[in-house]
Amino acid sequence: MATIQASSSNAAQALHSIRRTLGIAVFVGALASCGGGGASTDSSPAPAAAPASSPSSSPSGAAGTASAGCGSAAKLSTGEQTISSDGMQRTYWLELPTDYDRNKTYPVIIGLHWRGGSATEVRTWNGFFGLKPLYGNNAIFIAPQGLDAGWANSGGRDIRFMRNLISQVQQGICTDPQRVFATGFSFGGMMSNAIGCEMGDVVRAIAPLSGSLWSGCGTSTHRVAAIFDHAMDDNTVPYSAGEDARNTFVARNSCSATTVPIGTNGCVEYQGCSAGKPVVWCGHATGGHWPPSFAASETKAFFDRF
Repeated sequence: MATIQASSSNAAQALHSIRRTLGIAVFVGALASCGGGGASTDSSPAPAAAPASSPSSSPSGAAGTASAGCGSAAKLSTGEQTISSDGMQRTYWLELPTDYDRNKTYPVIIGLHWRGGSATEVRTWNGFFGLKPLYGNNAIFIAPQGLDAGWANSGGRDIRFMRNLISQVQQGICTDPQRVFATGFSFGGMMSNAIGCEMGDVVRAIAPLSGSLWSGCGTSTHRVAAIFDHAMDDNTVPYSAGEDARNTFVARNSCSATTVPIGTNGCVEYQGCSAGKPVVWCGHATGGHWPPSFAASETKAFFDRF
């Protein structure tokens, strides 16, 4: 099983650096100085619509919807990509399977870095929060780079950036527009929540790790499936902040207050949610401000449901 744990001296140093930058006072101050998150008026282009041709085979063997980039030579390749959004040059790392097939509809996994982190660290440190080793060559991975050390999402700028980069990827390579997923840790978890609040027309499910609603939660009629992970002894992003985010999606997805256990790691699933929009909560007693070793496996199992 892939884990999100330091396994070398470099990883240990990275862990120390990450935790050092995640002090709550500094974090909240950064949000305030950036103007915080919030709903946006989105004028960016929508992701490319699927072509009229028959869907191609997805990595799981099921029929998948083909993006505009399917069937043609790839216009993008593994490496750092640049795109203009809100008049700024923004970057993201794109990672294609080593045996990329232009006729195969791949799911897309977006990994969002923590405060003071980077797209480079998301892709190099344990491979997209442990998900890359689990997916192998059966998914396309994206690690966007935030502004001002994170994802304040001031005026909705980061939501527009996400829409723009997803559109560019769907037009440039073969993906399944019905299987776009977002996950992230800490500030990245907050941005995952913001995406879930506002981008249900583009993103199928989210998996915030130690997140909250501090990157904003715009109103939208579109809903997403969501799985949340949070430790009760988190002293950087309080457990109650994670519960607030969870409760928001429980209400948005019309779930009841009844839960049933799922899996073997203490996660519970809310009952009565809107069809295809489940909400799962993985609360655990210890671990502090850090995802547990089971986070990657639970996230993948959840994403694999769609």
